[in-house]
Amino acid sequence: MNIRQDTILGTFFVVIGVTAFLMARQYSFGTTARMGPGYFPVIISALLALTGAAILLRGRIGQTAIVERGRLKPLAIVLASIVIFGLLVEGLGLPVSVFVLIVIAAMGSVKFSWNWRTAAAAAVFSAICGLLFVRLLGIPIPMFGTWLQAVGL
Repeated sequence: MNIRQDTILGTFFVVIGVTAFLMARQYSFGTTARMGPGYFPVIISALLALTGAAILLRGRIGQTAIVERGRLKPLAIVLASIVIFGLLVEGLGLPVSVFVLIVIAAMGSVKFSWNWRTAAAAAVFSAICGLLFVRLLGIPIPMFGTWLQAVGL
């Protein structure tokens, strides 16, 4: 079975875009002059779905690379890391979930090796994400999730 690169990427973009669009519709849209909380997510998710459709079309019209069987494992690992991040973010909080995301996604690379530099880089990036998104931008994601609060952290 030959799977083309554009088919995978386009399908991924369309699925994520349509899912995010359906989720964002529950928020008020507002106007261009006075944007509501759903304005930006609706626009971005629609653009992502349209980009995915364009990539799918390009894959049908032109010649695109076939994904080799050995390259599916890293793709699955990165996709799994995103799903695991989504499942952990409420329970562990953003910084810990980002740390787990980085480590699991990095395992998809043939050059990955676990050492103190890897852990330090993931920890620094996780802390920056927590400070930037939660503290500075005020995005309603917990710094310390419900699981950590239950044990007294």
